[in-house]
Amino acid sequence: MAAAEAQLPYGLVLDGELVAWDIEAGRLSFEALQRRAAAKARGALALVARWPAYFVAFDLMQRDGQELLTRPYVERRALFWRTCSPSTS
Repeated sequence: MAAAEAQLPYGLVLDGELVAWDIEAGRLSFEALQRRAAAKARGALALVARWPAYFVAFDLMQRDGQELLTRPYVERRALFWRTCSPSTS
C-alpha cells in the first residue's frame, strides 16, 4: 500500500475496502482476511502468499485538502476516476 500511496497526489483521501483473495476457492474471503490480520509473525508470510490482500478504492472523500462529501456521488466518482486512473499518455 505504501508504494501505491507514493503514486497518488498528496492530500488524497480514498474510501474503500481491504479484501483477501482465496486462490483455492477462487473468491474473496473475509475469513482469510481475518486470519491474515491475526497471524503471528512466523506464520504471516505463508498466509500472505496463500491469501493475497488488496485495497479496493471506490470513492474520493478529499482532494487537495478539500472535502468532497457534500458533492453528489456521481461527481465524486468521475473525479475519482480522473485522479486515480493510470495515465494513458
